Amino acid sequence: MMLRAKIKKGVIKILFNPAFSGKIVRLLVRIHQKSYSYVGMFATASEGGLHPKHRLMNYHKFFVDNVNEGESVLDVGCGNGALLRDVALKTKSFAVGVELSADNVLSARGRVSDLSNVKVIETDIWKYKEDRQFDVIILSNVLEHIDQRPALLRFLNENFKPNKFLIRVPMFEREWLVPYKKEIGIEWRLDQTHQIEYTEDELKNELNRAELAIQSIQFKWGEIYIVAIPARENY
Repeated sequence: MMLRAKIKKGVIKILFNPAFSGKIVRLLVRIHQKSYSYVGMFATASEGGLHPKHRLMNYHKFFVDNVNEGESVLDVGCGNGALLRDVALKTKSFAVGVELSADNVLSARGRVSDLSNVKVIETDIWKYKEDRQFDVIILSNVLEHIDQRPALLRFLNENFKPNKFLIRVPMFEREWLVPYKKEIGIEWRLDQTHQIEYTEDELKNELNRAELAIQSIQFKWGEIYIVAIPARENY
């Protein structure tokens, strides 16, 4: 028994030596990062192609609650069309989803095929032209993928003259592991295509540069939800 206790104590001493522990934690963090993406992939497949976050987070509610019946809507980066469908059912007015991925466009068109007030356009938002204004512009988990974010917001504002923007982005400060991963040089983003994952100050700064004023802000499920209005609305 004494020998076993000594061996256990020796193993613990080795494992919890800072240098050795550092190697273990780096390995575990890499596994955590990789497994996160696989969990999302297989969870989506297990639910027939729609990520369970739509159901569990109920994030559609934020957008639906902030769209009024009769308002026209532009959903930038509409993805698979699940959110676009719910919003279109609420507004009963003209709704457009713009999406770059051909696979997503196919999926989105299938989801809204029974709605006569909705169309899904396959194009880059910078190239999208529409001879009309939109009351509401939606950017749900889109801004973080864009390099020139304030420029895009100004472009949308100037071209489509919306009354408000509904924005959802991932938070950098969602949990301690995010800055820890970044500190030790391991991929920390939820998605490697993200140009940024926001702190509150970073998002406020970008909206200010785009001349948008924050009407309301919420923090939920590690994400930031904002209703923003063009500065002209303040005059």
